[in-house]
Amino acid sequence: MRVKVVNDSIDLVPVLRAFDTEVKKNVFNEISSDWKTVSEIVEKYGEEGKKALEFFEKIKLAETKWTMPDQNTGGKPQKMYKAYYSTFNINISCPITEMSEVFTIASLNDNEFAALEKQIAQFIGDEGKFSSVVAEHFNLSNLSLKSIIKRSNNFVYKGMKIEKKK
Repeated sequence: MRVKVVNDSIDLVPVLRAFDTEVKKNVFNEISSDWKTVSEIVEKYGEEGKKALEFFEKIKLAETKWTMPDQNTGGKPQKMYKAYYSTFNINISCPITEMSEVFTIASLNDNEFAALEKQIAQFIGDEGKFSSVVAEHFNLSNLSLKSIIKRSNNFVYKGMKIEKKK
């Protein structure tokens, strides 16, 4: 397996959120040992398991491949997941103010974060908006906004724009 190097404070956000629930921990343990299909994870852990897989893929903790259609998957190809890393190497030096912003976003409870995501989604609409416009509108630093996007399963950066994940 490989070592995930974390040397940017913003990259701590997904690391801190990757194992924040029992389901995420269990799903990661499952994909650490072998390739697992989405249907296997959903059968065992429900939709929360599927969301965990999507989050692991987004933050690049899991690699994916497609199955070939056969009887075991109902004749349809589907994604399979396997853990990409087995070790973290975290080496960060940054101002305390920067670290406090990162930890603030990482530690927002799920309801507060969902409300913030909803507001951002409404603001950016279907076309997306430049990150500087979003940060200014919500009175956020660029660091806080980047931390929010790293944590969210609903948004992606496309160049300098923030868009809804399709």
